[in-house]
Amino acid sequence: MRGTPDLSSVPVFKHLDAEERAEFEALLEPAYFDAGQAIFREEGPEERLYVITSGTVEVHKRVLRKRRQHLATVRAPTVVGEMGLLTEPRAAATVEAVTPVEAHGIDRDRLLEMLDDDSPAACKLVYEIGRTLAQRMAKTDGTVAEVIARLEDAQTGAGDADVFRDRLARDWSL
Repeated sequence: MRGTPDLSSVPVFKHLDAEERAEFEALLEPAYFDAGQAIFREEGPEERLYVITSGTVEVHKRVLRKRRQHLATVRAPTVVGEMGLLTEPRAAATVEAVTPVEAHGIDRDRLLEMLDDDSPAACKLVYEIGRTLAQRMAKTDGTVAEVIARLEDAQTGAGDADVFRDRLARDWSL
């Protein structure tokens, strides 16, 4: 495992100045995940924000009882666990290492303490995470509207649910 990462290459940290990034870098704890290992499991605890510094992860969501739908493949540098920072700390999807993954985690409670203390660095990070999630939601809303319109135009209703599910899951990305 390499030393503390340079957060300036991670998109959600790019608007922080060097001092603000250093504030987060001091909190980072190294983590390693083998290929195939879950970083988060859907509906499981999501109590850390992980900065992925090397490797690739996939995001999956259960769409039917025994089917999981691939949502995205994400490569370093990035973060995972950001939704748990802003909501109840339960993972909305499974995040699994595709390759060996080096990461650095920041505890959710520590980030919340920083927000309570009015840390400018924490406020900027939460703003960037919120902006990223809003962009994803806007894209998802557009996809849902498009799929619903296509379903309404379709003559047969036989595969409508499958078309909707597959299109929505394919078009949603991190």
